[in-house]
Amino acid sequence: MSVFIRRCLPVVILLLFAGLSAGLLLNRPQPQQKIVEMMVPVLEVVQVKKQLLPFNVNSYGMVKPKHQAELVAQVSGIVNRLAPAFAVGQFVQKGDVLAYLDDDDYHADLAQAQATLAQANALLEQEIARGIVAKKTLRHVATAKQSALGLRIPQRKQQQANVNFAKAALARAQRNVTRTNITAPFDGLITEKKINIGSHVNVGEQVGHIYGTDVARIRLPVTPQALSFIDATQLNTNVILTSGRDDQPFQQWSAMFIGTEGVIDPQSRMVYLIVDVTDPYQLRLPAQQRTTVLNFGTFVTATIAAKPMENTVRLQRHMIRNDHVVLVDSHGFTQIRKVIVARMDLEHAYISNGLNDGELVSLTWPDNHLEGTAVTTVLNSAKLIEQPALTVIPSKVTEKGE
Repeated sequence: MSVFIRRCLPVVILLLFAGLSAGLLLNRPQPQQKIVEMMVPVLEVVQVKKQLLPFNVNSYGMVKPKHQAELVAQVSGIVNRLAPAFAVGQFVQKGDVLAYLDDDDYHADLAQAQATLAQANALLEQEIARGIVAKKTLRHVATAKQSALGLRIPQRKQQQANVNFAKAALARAQRNVTRTNITAPFDGLITEKKINIGSHVNVGEQVGHIYGTDVARIRLPVTPQALSFIDATQLNTNVILTSGRDDQPFQQWSAMFIGTEGVIDPQSRMVYLIVDVTDPYQLRLPAQQRTTVLNFGTFVTATIAAKPMENTVRLQRHMIRNDHVVLVDSHGFTQIRKVIVARMDLEHAYISNGLNDGELVSLTWPDNHLEGTAVTTVLNSAKLIEQPALTVIPSKVTEKGE
């Protein structure tokens, strides 16, 4: 009996454990089924709004006089006297005498020319009288046989030529006397003086330099593409010049658009616009009415009004990739659309075609984006706030504009 029990006990134990295991497996708790929720991306969008946008072209340049000239001596001589206005930084008017040269010799030449002319006139009168006498003497001779020499016609012409020569010499002597006074050719600012009292000057020698103060001229470089944005009509092109430093408030001047130089600079590949400022030093105004004087040599920034853009959409530059944007349709699905970018500045792109009013454009490009993806949109109304006028800066070149 004990031997039978010992042999069957292991089998009984195995069967018991097998039964317990089967019971545990049958009575184990069932796992709860979870509903898988689809994650819908959220896109921040702006609503398209077509507008009439103002447009400016920015450039820069240095103020220079429209007219400037070297003051030169037209006759030689020693400087006897200088006018107080003939000094660097002094304003002068057209015709003001700046320097006086020794004119004694030129007055002597003038007196000699006057005497020569008087002598030539006297000889001419004598020859005319001789001609009258000769004509009376030959009145009985046939006209065909009368010679010009006998009538003293060549002699009279010679004396007439001497008179003309003497008149020309007198006129030259008078001019030389006048040229001993060096005068200002126009209203201007003296910027250089090279002579002093006692200096000897020769004909053609430079004695100073003058800037005309009637008009200031500024050359403004722009790219050929930026030039295409500017209205060629002068009346429609407003130019504002601005200058200022950290320790001074900004000053502004209104300038007149003249046109372009008509050529592209071979080095910079820029086109130069020409603008003028009338009376930059305000010398035509009373002293108490002068406000913002525009000094020659001032470096200014110019804001040039360009042609406005109609039916244009303004978007931030990062919203566009390779001339494409991400749209969200009325059903909440995305689509990629090609647009026409008319211009770009440092922050914005300006779309002339490809978008319609009311459409939603994504502010970002989702990673691994597939067209037709369902999304949830969040409208960003702050992006619809009006932006300042588009500005083109010639030194900043972009893919689609300046």
